[in-house]
Amino acid sequence: GIRDRHVTGVQTCALPISMIKTVPMKRVIIIGDETVESRLVNEIHDLGATGYTFYLVHGRGAMGILPRHGEPGNAKIEVICTAELAEQILEHVSQNYFEKYAMIAFVDEVQVIRPEKFSPHTHKSKP
Repeated sequence: GIRDRHVTGVQTCALPISMIKTVPMKRVIIIGDETVESRLVNEIHDLGATGYTFYLVHGRGAMGILPRHGEPGNAKIEVICTAELAEQILEHVSQNYFEKYAMIAFVDEVQVIRPEKFSPHTHKSKP
């Protein structure tokens, strides 16, 4: 990008957004018990993810308002990745977490500008 000389500190892009090349990828979103966050993100990394974003969240759903007083909080984990890795993550979460934890997971489409930042890493550990 270039600096706009008329507005201090604003970063602008030299190309209109419609001309920037984007690549379609998947965003996996997992929401559930925060007590499994550390283990789950390590497993997601072992499957090939290069990174994740973690939030503490609360909300209302089929089980009412969560977390309730005295219960562990909820976590939201987002991973941007290839379609193949998204499938692997969803399969792993459904097989290892859904029966034991209040947890949901879903996928949506995203458009990324720097796809190399989200491609699976090459040093996978065996799960």
